Amino acid sequence: MAQSTQPFKQSLSGSVGAGMKSVFASGGRRFYTLVHKVSSKYYQAGESQQIIVDQITIGRDPSCQVRFDESFSTVSRKHAAIVKDGDNWKLVQLSQTNSTYLNGHKVHTEWYLQNGDEIQLSTNGPKLGFIIPEGKKGLVSSINLTARLNLFRKQALRPYKTALWSISAVFVAALCVGGYFLYESISKNKELDMKLADVRAEYDQYKKDSQETMQNLSENYEKVAEELKAKSDEVADMQQRLEEIRDMAVNVSGINNAAIEACIPYVYYIELVGIDATWPDGSKVSDGNLPAWSGTGFLLADGRFVTARHVVEGWSYFGNDERLAMLNVIANNGGKVVAHFMAVSSSGSRLQFTSEDFYCDRSHDVSYILEDGKQLVEAPLDETDFAYMRTSAVSGLKYDLGKSRNLERGTVLTVLGFPLGLGANDVNDINPIYGSGTVAKEGLQDGYILITDTNYEQGNSGGPVFYTDKNGDLTVVGIVSAGAGRTTGFVVPISVIN
Repeated sequence: MAQSTQPFKQSLSGSVGAGMKSVFASGGRRFYTLVHKVSSKYYQAGESQQIIVDQITIGRDPSCQVRFDESFSTVSRKHAAIVKDGDNWKLVQLSQTNSTYLNGHKVHTEWYLQNGDEIQLSTNGPKLGFIIPEGKKGLVSSINLTARLNLFRKQALRPYKTALWSISAVFVAALCVGGYFLYESISKNKELDMKLADVRAEYDQYKKDSQETMQNLSENYEKVAEELKAKSDEVADMQQRLEEIRDMAVNVSGINNAAIEACIPYVYYIELVGIDATWPDGSKVSDGNLPAWSGTGFLLADGRFVTARHVVEGWSYFGNDERLAMLNVIANNGGKVVAHFMAVSSSGSRLQFTSEDFYCDRSHDVSYILEDGKQLVEAPLDETDFAYMRTSAVSGLKYDLGKSRNLERGTVLTVLGFPLGLGANDVNDINPIYGSGTVAKEGLQDGYILITDTNYEQGNSGGPVFYTDKNGDLTVVGIVSAGAGRTTGFVVPISVIN
């Protein structure tokens, strides 16, 4: 199940400790670069910062390693943080009043960063590009020692600048006071001996009082422990009663929550994290002209990861979207389009893949020649709207090829997915949304499972559709493809992937 996110807290090991390693023991340590996309008091547009520590804060506070001036009123004092997590970096939301966006998506708590991501501080706020240099250029050792020392001062010591000045002042004052008392002690040994005797007497009394206090605490410990155990037993009884009530609720609603819970770890939220689009002449399409979308996918028991083709190749279903049509022209006229995705499940499992990793059925695609001679290739929303790839997974969802072609009219189907992105709150809070539908026609309709009474939305695309077998278990029979009107849906039978 998803785990709650721990609040971000600046640490010496993440700033000073990591900075010392980068300066004196860089070894295989890597860094990343933040590219400023707007000008401010401290940075020019296009200026970049090399980050060599494991954690930084971004905001208007003087202690922030990436600082914006007071003219950016929607940037909080401590707005966001970037923290190293193993071999990855993640963006952490800190502000309680102003939002942070990653590639246009709101970050509720935290989300993992990928090379080329765009960070935006509040709506219409300043933007930063997140870049991970490739190969040896991304090693801290590639930065000369003088530059590393300068970065150490600006990044590792900045959060503690005020504390360091205070400590220095106290240290100097302590030296002065110590010198004075040393002089006085030489001239007044007798008086000092008397003071020491008074201090020793006070210490002995303090020690005696402390021992008495500890004795009292020890005597009360057993009583407190008994009270805690009694409260613990009461909580356990209440939990058992709640479980019984929940089971009763399941029986009343007709929804088998236990069967659904068994399937949830294998249902994934899919998010597009970037598109590489290259025209035939080698020029790249800028990020600002590229679309974004999300969907649902799932793991089968044989290790295959399945989703809808229009989730991994959105440009093949361009409709009236000019940006998708542009990508279609590039892909079918000598250029290249590759979409990069991250998929996350409630179990914490993460998959990273590209559109090129999937098998798709292109046998129904239709080609068009435009007035300028360029070719468009459009994929229809029919039984070919599926895509799958092989993984190393050894467990997943049960599926029934034969049943998917012969469902009876009136069969109630269960749908799990992420409609409108719901259920994917952040990387540590993934929980698919329940939906349902009813088989409207026995068997297949033009290759589809036709369903009615649907209650799912856009974002469920590519998600699993289940029927309940005689044992009460959920078995996959289809893939969410499209809808017509408000209650009619089209499901691709799982038999198409055989």
